[in-house]
Amino acid sequence: MTIKPAKAMSKKSTAKPEKRIVQVLNVNAPGKVYPRDAAKYEAARKALLKVLPKAGPGVTQAEMMALMKKAFPASEWGTTQGWWAKTVQLDAEARGEVIRDGGKPLRWKRK
Repeated sequence: MTIKPAKAMSKKSTAKPEKRIVQVLNVNAPGKVYPRDAAKYEAARKALLKVLPKAGPGVTQAEMMALMKKAFPASEWGTTQGWWAKTVQLDAEARGEVIRDGGKPLRWKRK
């Protein structure tokens, strides 16, 4: 007589649904891509492109961060607001959607 191993009890899956990922560029590291959460990236990108001016001298880094903090609430983003703003800004700049003027202080605007 052979003994069969007992079947493992099935547990309800508590696994989180898989996050969508987007590959982000960085103007400071050409050719390298970084995987990021697509939902947060898209929300931050939309906010950045909305707050950056198309004309004029553009906005400084400090002004851009202040505008982005107003655009998405800390209650949803926590302490990562500035990180996401900079990530999206560097990606948009690498893709040619945002222009850095090169003056002092540096200023950014939409293309």
